Amino acid sequence: MSREVIVTTGTRLHWGLLSIAPLAGREFGGIGLMVDEPRLTLSVKVSPDEKDTIVCSENYFSKIENVINMARRNLSGASRERFYSVELQSEIPMHCGFGSGTQLSLAVARAISMLSEEDELSSIELAKRVHRGARSALGVHGFEFGGFLVEGGKNISSEISPLVARVDFPADWKIILITPTDQAGISGNIEAEAIQKLGSMPVSLTDKLCRLVLMQLIPSVKTQDFAGFSAGLTEFGHAVGEFFKPAQGEIFAHPRMVELENLLISKGIQGIAQTSWGPTLSVVCRDSFDVENVSSIITENGYGKFCSIRTVSPLNRGAHIQMRDLA
Repeated sequence: MSREVIVTTGTRLHWGLLSIAPLAGREFGGIGLMVDEPRLTLSVKVSPDEKDTIVCSENYFSKIENVINMARRNLSGASRERFYSVELQSEIPMHCGFGSGTQLSLAVARAISMLSEEDELSSIELAKRVHRGARSALGVHGFEFGGFLVEGGKNISSEISPLVARVDFPADWKIILITPTDQAGISGNIEAEAIQKLGSMPVSLTDKLCRLVLMQLIPSVKTQDFAGFSAGLTEFGHAVGEFFKPAQGEIFAHPRMVELENLLISKGIQGIAQTSWGPTLSVVCRDSFDVENVSSIITENGYGKFCSIRTVSPLNRGAHIQMRDLA
């Protein structure tokens, strides 16, 4: 009897790194959050054919093909000779700051390992198989645990940054994601080159960011102190953005998102930060009333004409994985 594995995972928001090219100590690290949308859902089966079969959009085809090959190389015995049928049923948009590559890679790797009757592997073990987590591991840990995440950086390049804190994010708090449709975020080799050109992050900035995380953001999430969290996130996002300004032109990658943040702050709204290299800007809202208020400001000022705008909820669990027998 053949089997099918269905994996569903959410989106990773990355609100900023803690250290770049330090003279001493750990590099990278960062904070982020898993949210329930956009979501990725895929099914994987062992193929009866002598080739892999992939059903997805054109943009994702080569990525899935590469992940299958990487995952297969780590199998043994007959499992290494198998081919797979993969169908991507819903996708996380690429190059928007959502960490789509990591969620896709781990989902495919997890499904293949289960079809190969391996003991359940951790997300870190899966990430090593498919070469994810080179700089940030927030998506790696988010795939397994969900929630608000803090990673501690790495001492050596081959290490995957450890998870040092994970907290359930208040379910009532919502997040508005504003994604300009006329500009994509950077990734891969271009991202690595941009980071290299920036040089070392000042120790004083790392100290400030770590203080904000340890003394304000984590406690505010734990105590559901929305005012403390939203003010801290805005300060964190600004501080990180100023450092990355030479690489992305402004504190945010898209100039209109800089304008939007200024507008929102002038209205007394906080909780604003770019996710990864953008161009998506995220705004954390206390409740549905706040969502309505912020959304109206965004749309009434014309941002809906060139942006995708969606309201999402925190995802406080890891990927949902189902295996079923097929007739």
